[in-house]
Amino acid sequence: MKVLNKFKKAVIPILMTMLFLCGHASALEAKYTDLNVPNINSSFKAYMDYRTITNTKSPQYKFISQWAWTDENGFLRAKGETDLGIGDDYYVVALGSFYGTEIGTKYEITTSTGNVFYAVLGDCKANIHTNITNQYGAHNNIVEFLVDTRFLDKNVKMQGTANAYIPLNGSINSIRRIDFTE
Repeated sequence: MKVLNKFKKAVIPILMTMLFLCGHASALEAKYTDLNVPNINSSFKAYMDYRTITNTKSPQYKFISQWAWTDENGFLRAKGETDLGIGDDYYVVALGSFYGTEIGTKYEITTSTGNVFYAVLGDCKANIHTNITNQYGAHNNIVEFLVDTRFLDKNVKMQGTANAYIPLNGSINSIRRIDFTE
């Protein structure tokens, strides 16, 4: 009994301190920053096979190896953060440098059809392949999806654009960068 009382005296203050600290720790919150989207028909959405990223020392390769997986439609995805309000898994995408160059940056993207999807930067479009503002490439392509072409949705393959996949359909109306802050 004496051992139990000594244990209680030693452990209870520690537990109380932990409860106090946990109850007052600040939680991460999602902060959204609107990024400019050009007024163009951006419904064409290119895709590239993730296996073309072969430099094992690159941030792109490391990110994909550690965080990405292929969904049933052939799109590379990364786990959403339900505890931070991002319930859907992210699509792994490439964007022009206007939107950011840090691999792992997260975005909320809305299309003209009202579709909203979440994306994470898994690769960067080369500036020589984008317009002067580094926002879009050939065919007014703003968002390029990383995929595994072996499993890619047959309609996407047939039409040559991820726009054929209904959850991604429509021109890009808005892009908001998501930063998680305390």
